[in-house]
Amino acid sequence: MEKVINKSLPIWHLLLYFCLIGFTFINVPKLGTTYVLYARLIQAVELIFFIVLLIQNFKRGIRLHGYTTLVNAWWLFYTIIAYYFALSTVGLTPFFNWMNIMIFLLLGNCYWKEYMIESSKYIAIVFSCLIYLNAVLLMLYPEGLWIDEEWIGRGNPVRYLFGNYNMIGFVCLLGIIIHALYTFATGKGRLNLLILILVSVASVVFVGSMTSTVSLGILSLCILLKNIISKRIKVIIVVFTVLYILFFLFIIWYGSSIEEISLATQFIEVTLSKDTTFSNRTELWANAVYKIKQNPWIGFGVQNVEWNDNYLGGSGPHNFWLMLLLQGGYLLCFSFIAIVFFAIKHALQTPNNTTVICILGLLTLFVMSLFEAYNIIQFFLLVQLVYYSQFLNEKEESSLELIS
Repeated sequence: MEKVINKSLPIWHLLLYFCLIGFTFINVPKLGTTYVLYARLIQAVELIFFIVLLIQNFKRGIRLHGYTTLVNAWWLFYTIIAYYFALSTVGLTPFFNWMNIMIFLLLGNCYWKEYMIESSKYIAIVFSCLIYLNAVLLMLYPEGLWIDEEWIGRGNPVRYLFGNYNMIGFVCLLGIIIHALYTFATGKGRLNLLILILVSVASVVFVGSMTSTVSLGILSLCILLKNIISKRIKVIIVVFTVLYILFFLFIIWYGSSIEEISLATQFIEVTLSKDTTFSNRTELWANAVYKIKQNPWIGFGVQNVEWNDNYLGGSGPHNFWLMLLLQGGYLLCFSFIAIVFFAIKHALQTPNNTTVICILGLLTLFVMSLFEAYNIIQFFLLVQLVYYSQFLNEKEESSLELIS
């Protein structure tokens, strides 16, 4: 009997993921010069890794495939219409954002197909460290790490390790998903996955993010019922898509009153502990839709807080899709949806527990994105996990196979 042995990745990949993911999510600018130095150092390290990955892709003769090319083209399009059509000065921000996206794409292109188990292990380690560190800081600094003075009078100015309290749920969501993938593929890390879920739910409950609490609870339940859900995943996606579009169109776009739906009102007020305006989001949505209709095809670019105050009446639209429409119009939004569709379609070619969990995680993020405008780079990380989850399934099967 001969066992198939999985190849291991160099340890520098773990350092790269710490730099890439840590810098993407940790947000403590109140540290002043120290934070600026930290940011510049991480950007320098990322630039080195970016060059190394480019060289390795060329040396190994690996060409950019359809998904990578599509994302690259989309990001170029996004940079042109969302940054350079904007009124504000953006400096090198577009370049470093593109570089971060390219690093993830090059890693996927060069390593994730062949080393998906090791890659998921390293990413799970990074997210576990971030989630546990955040939990410790919540206990040490329950009132928050710092106060964002620009948000005083506009919303909740308290900031934590990942910035706004709603970002904690996003990081926990990604951490649970990637750790679940690794656990399903190897059978390892079950105890840490359970602890991670408990700590994540406790963290979002502590900061009072009910949307994240309900979302993480539903995702955790889906993980437990993965075998049942796997058999009906295509039906679930269709039903979810229909309900999601209806909610977006009638509640967010056309501004229909949700108070007319008694069951929905009870769920929002009792389960989510919110009012039917979703903490005054409905007014922001109406203002955003009004502004979008003035330039629907290419939007207004990436704007600053003052622009949002003047035209939206708040700090932002508090909706991921309205944010895309404001920044790049229908062209940017629908091309992004096409990439998501492409990734899900690729994952469903061979549906299994790993692909199903990734897709369910993405659907959960879609629900959360109805009420928050998450960073596009962070959103892309989960989309890429969905696309490459199929390769994790191949490794899952081969890693457990015994060849006689």
